[in-house]
Amino acid sequence: MIGIMLLMDILRPESIIVPLQAADRETAISLLIGALELPGTLDDRNLLREAVLAREKAGSTGIGRGVAIPHARTPRLGKPLLAAGRLAKPIEFAAADAKPVSLIFLLAVPEADPRSHLQVLAALSRLTADAKILKSLNRAASAREFLSLLAAVSL
Repeated sequence: MIGIMLLMDILRPESIIVPLQAADRETAISLLIGALELPGTLDDRNLLREAVLAREKAGSTGIGRGVAIPHARTPRLGKPLLAAGRLAKPIEFAAADAKPVSLIFLLAVPEADPRSHLQVLAALSRLTADAKILKSLNRAASAREFLSLLAAVSL
């Protein structure tokens, strides 16, 4: 239960995009960063985007089962932020299982807080390991429904 509570604490309804209209990985990442409530300026969004894309170049965050968890740490954040999207049409993400991705959880965490980074990634990994939960999230017709489905999960 702690895992889902952690996710619900950092995922705002405004940071969920259903359906996410993106034809490629970079567009999906940019749209999800745009949905985050970032402090500061447009430069902060650009720095986060560059950090996430650099992480993707180091190795895809497509973990398999139709899920990707792009993430990065940045010095300008005071707390972890999470955005989520259910793609209108699955996209190529160089996932571990070579299958297209339909669900993306984008995580931005403060550079000075590696512990929260690992906690959120662990909670997302547990969540996305459940085929029933993934099936439900992939059927969500709206951001509100997506959030309600997450709130009902017990990890």
